[in-house]
Amino acid sequence: MKYTFNDKEQLIHFICNEIITTAEATELLNCSRQYLDELVSKGKITPIKTINRVRLYWKNDIIYLLEKRHTS
Repeated sequence: MKYTFNDKEQLIHFICNEIITTAEATELLNCSRQYLDELVSKGKITPIKTINRVRLYWKNDIIYLLEKRHTS
């Protein structure tokens, strides 16, 4: 998938709406950080970037997990 942005503001808008932190992911999933780490170690979700102890995720991946949990 390729994304193109015409200016810095479009890029910032995209990042703010499509990429979330571990804290935001645990809030959406209503789970602990440890449980999210377990999902990562089991390969159920993959962070798009890890910086020290901070992980970034695609928001759609987290929403997919949430929907999957509710339909199971």
